[in-house]
Amino acid sequence: MLLRLYGTGYGLWAALARTTAGRNILNLTPVWVLDAGQAATALSKAECFVLLAACLLLWLVVGEGIFFLVAAGVTYRLFTKDLPPQPSPAIAGYYLAVLASLGAILWLTPGQGLARP
Repeated sequence: MLLRLYGTGYGLWAALARTTAGRNILNLTPVWVLDAGQAATALSKAECFVLLAACLLLWLVVGEGIFFLVAAGVTYRLFTKDLPPQPSPAIAGYYLAVLASLGAILWLTPGQGLARP
């Protein structure tokens, strides 16, 4: 979608990219019925702290409040008692990569957020 946006300059592609990225980030909030709620049961406390720091950093850099919402969900997961018997760094790395990629999409598409030069 981003290639079409920059190739055509048509604003519909930017709206679709921002909406899709925002919806996917919302789905990555690690609570109850959302997809990340199931994935977060494989994360140890240390991995949750790394994820929390990454969410707060993305919130500051990208300027989108939805990352703060994900950080709040991660904070909630820090206080639950459902820690895995064996942590999974691969799942934590995948989670971080998806969040960073979606943050890059939000940062690259024109729209709301911090003003960029």
